[in-house]
Amino acid sequence: MINDDTIKKTICRNIAKYRKVAGLSQKEFAQKLGAAPSRVSSWETGANSTDIDTLFQICEILNVSINDMCEVYPDANVLLSYLEQDHIKKYRTLDPTGQEHVDTVLKWEAERMEQFKQAKVPAAIIEFQSSPDGNNRMVEYFRSASAGSGVFILGNEVAEQISIPNTPENRAVDFAIKVSGDSMFPDYADGDIVLVSQKAELFHGEVGIFIINNNVYIKEYGEKELISRNPEADNIEIAEYDNIVCMGKVIGKL
Repeated sequence: MINDDTIKKTICRNIAKYRKVAGLSQKEFAQKLGAAPSRVSSWETGANSTDIDTLFQICEILNVSINDMCEVYPDANVLLSYLEQDHIKKYRTLDPTGQEHVDTVLKWEAERMEQFKQAKVPAAIIEFQSSPDGNNRMVEYFRSASAGSGVFILGNEVAEQISIPNTPENRAVDFAIKVSGDSMFPDYADGDIVLVSQKAELFHGEVGIFIINNNVYIKEYGEKELISRNPEADNIEIAEYDNIVCMGKVIGKL
């Protein structure tokens, strides 16, 4: 139950407020909630308070965040979206084993994102220079991403500048990198220069630039492995303790 008197009064007031905003009578709202109308009335008058699980359900029906319902805004980073609220509800239905699995995956993903932010690799340092005529632009160019056994990086390679057409599509390009090997053939051949965006979201089945244990690869993003499009080449299985960072999505080539 919600025990803090101030929050309790706020919730009671806002249940009535947002119910009316939604255009629902107490009876209609109770039907959606699967509760008796008298129960809704007792919440709105403050005679009783709701438990946290029911409060999440109320917020979902009234299309309002838990923060708005409680009028608690401690920090912009802790505001809960409707999807996050739904994740919390599902998490609470899991047994200890299921919660442990979710906790493990969440820990992995949080560590992966932290590694991405802290990655000290050249591809993460991007500088743009427009050419004098405006028809081309300059981006960082690196040699190279492996389409085979991997290219080892030391983290201090000197990048060149390469000119690419200044088209609307190419304005999303953050850097260019040369392909080494034929495991992505025929889509990407040895020597091709691919254009990479660090802002584009990468989905399964799309091609990205990956750093795995300090080796750079161009591969298709698979559900459980990185895929080589050449049927004669091996895929790369990702082990539990591999250090992997995606440096961007391949959006074209020169």
